[in-house]
Amino acid sequence: MAKPREARGWFLYAVAVGVAFLVLAFRFYYAGGATSPFLIFDFIDVPFVIAVLAGALAGVGLLQALWYGLMSAQGRILYVASLLMFVVGLLLFYALPNHLTRRDVFLLQFVAAFVVFLYTPTLSWASKPFVGGGIAGVGVLFASSLYGPLMQSAPLLHPLVLATLAAEGLLMLTLLRFGQLSFMPKAAAA
Repeated sequence: MAKPREARGWFLYAVAVGVAFLVLAFRFYYAGGATSPFLIFDFIDVPFVIAVLAGALAGVGLLQALWYGLMSAQGRILYVASLLMFVVGLLLFYALPNHLTRRDVFLLQFVAAFVVFLYTPTLSWASKPFVGGGIAGVGVLFASSLYGPLMQSAPLLHPLVLATLAAEGLLMLTLLRFGQLSFMPKAAAA
């Protein structure tokens, strides 16, 4: 049974995932030809501001949900890995309107983002099979994100592509460290 703080945290994380869907809706709306109002720079538009809000909500929600485990080294890495998983899913959602012409890529990227959002809470169990599955899944995501620029179907130096590759690379390294700590004997992990 989850403690009240954990339940509030996972509820706030679910709200953050809902806000991520709102980001996707605004990205589709502005990709349809409407002009997006922006702040100082043209990339700081309405979907970007909502994405930052979703990230902040996820950060606070994950902090609440993982509060009791944050005092250990494994808990801090779990928090960073969970937050990076949310960021990767949000970046995949943010880039989705760029793939409207290719239905297969669009559907695969949507499913990948949705699975990443749903998979994040399973990391809190620190189960070896779930951590291993997360490492393998992020490896596949990283390879598929790198495939487009390597085949010259997307520019490698585009900020969205670079941000996605950097977040997936950091997530892979963080999950590898988390896996290393979860496979250690309990006395050696401290």
